[in-house]
Amino acid sequence: MDLDSDLDLDGAAAAYDNDYSKLSDVDEFIARTEDYAAGRLPADAYRAYRLTRGVYGQRQDDVYMLRIKMPGGIVLPRQLRTVAEVVDRAPERLGHITTRENIQIHHFPLPEVAGWMHKLAQAGLTMTEACGNAVRNITQDPYAGLAPDEAFDTTPYLQEIVRFFLRNPRAQGLPRKFKIALSASAADRGYAAIHDIGLVAVRGEDGKPAFRMMVGGGLASMPRSGLVVHEAWPARDILTPMLAVIDFFQEHGNRKIRSKARIKHVLRKMGDGAFAAKYQEYLQNVLKDPPPALDLHVPMWPQREAWHYARPTDDLARASGFASWAATAVRETRVPGRVFVTVRIDRGGEVSGDHLRALADLTERYGEGKLHFTPQQNAVLRAVKVEDLPALWRALRAAGLGQAGAGTMADITSCPGISTCNLGITFSRNLADALIEIVGARPDTDLNVKISGCHNACGQHHIGTIGFYGALRRVGGRPAPHYRVLVGGGVDPSGAAFGRDLGLIPARRAPEAVRRLLAWADAHKAADQSAGQLLRTAEVDLLQPVIADLLDLDEARATELEFWDIGATEPFLGEAAREGECAA
Repeated sequence: MDLDSDLDLDGAAAAYDNDYSKLSDVDEFIARTEDYAAGRLPADAYRAYRLTRGVYGQRQDDVYMLRIKMPGGIVLPRQLRTVAEVVDRAPERLGHITTRENIQIHHFPLPEVAGWMHKLAQAGLTMTEACGNAVRNITQDPYAGLAPDEAFDTTPYLQEIVRFFLRNPRAQGLPRKFKIALSASAADRGYAAIHDIGLVAVRGEDGKPAFRMMVGGGLASMPRSGLVVHEAWPARDILTPMLAVIDFFQEHGNRKIRSKARIKHVLRKMGDGAFAAKYQEYLQNVLKDPPPALDLHVPMWPQREAWHYARPTDDLARASGFASWAATAVRETRVPGRVFVTVRIDRGGEVSGDHLRALADLTERYGEGKLHFTPQQNAVLRAVKVEDLPALWRALRAAGLGQAGAGTMADITSCPGISTCNLGITFSRNLADALIEIVGARPDTDLNVKISGCHNACGQHHIGTIGFYGALRRVGGRPAPHYRVLVGGGVDPSGAAFGRDLGLIPARRAPEAVRRLLAWADAHKAADQSAGQLLRTAEVDLLQPVIADLLDLDEARATELEFWDIGATEPFLGEAAREGECAA
């Protein structure tokens, strides 16, 4: 297929099939829920089942979060409109784009869930295995298929991998959740390095599509970058090594201690060499009866001369704000005259029904007709014609989605934190709001902030240039909200680097810590170095003194405000974390 053709680009969505739903899933959910309500199904058994259907308990009693899977982060306009209907009926009238490229909607009573599940299924959307001990939503580089630096379009492989593992008994009842991601180039925009299985597109020795395959990456406790087990496994046969890893995990994952159950812990316990040797045994076993080959005939892209979008410089563009928006929102595709447009979405990917309907309309009107969510909780319109950019920007502004700063430090990743999560300790999104006031004017695109409300890394704090995760510390016997400060994380072609720990800081002082770290980096960076580059490489003993006095909080010097979280309406209670269903 010649993707340089306007016809192919503008009609891409018409041929895209992302219907992964089954109405029988909904019928089963209704039957199991009735059994539970009638006392025929024990609470623990129902809870385990409910989670496999993407229905989560919250910190609030008797209401649930719905997690809607978007494989590859890809969603069609008609599906966005359906999700908007569900969002409109939620008490908060808000949904959230997650770092897993899903949408989550909170506060639904259990009796209402099946009806919305049915409506979503009619639109081709599923919640099946959005949680539970199975293969979760499979994510992808949001530029895949049109990126100038990609080896090939990974999307057809994504679709087949999703269809193979979804509802596959061999991939259910795992020791723990299992996450997979694909990236179309060595830049690893899909964060393959931090997944249980990460696939990066490469050119095989025969010149055909292949994948560099990593195993055992992950964040939260004991973060690690994935171990490369294959440098270039043929893409047509990629299900074979993936299934071998699943089989290995089924037998060797820790089923007794959930905090040690992810496959990264198996690698850590066995050692990389012993794991690689044992994995080969499972691979040879799968090769005796391999899964189907993926004969997709996906072309390798030829090397081509880059083109550059001429960003506006005239006075009108500067005065209107269009130029500042386009400076970071717009990025070239591999097709001259066509661009990616990133829509920055704040407060942890918070969207209203009106936002989703606007995105649906604009996705139909401009570009290829399908929207892509990103690991940064944003949305990307793809293959937009350069001449349509002013009109698109005006429409985004009218919808409340046209703010500048996509991909800059103001584009902060954050989980919901204690506002809904059983495991949350702090109001992570409130910290994000406070930080935007400090960093909002910075144009840097190699600096980012990532925030989690606890150590579990839903906000990906380990891979932020500056990362925070919520913690509790007692001062004079009173609980005080704190954050652990990490500096220097990121993902690049060499793998994942994890932020270095600078200490525990009172929540109210976290914005000042960011201000100081940025000021220090600006003052000490070399002439040919950016602030982000310096923060990624500077040693802890250089960085810690910059914020050392902020870390020190004792009873004598503590103010009353430091016992209140940012944006809180009452003093910090320091409640013990409940049992979190995201860890169930």
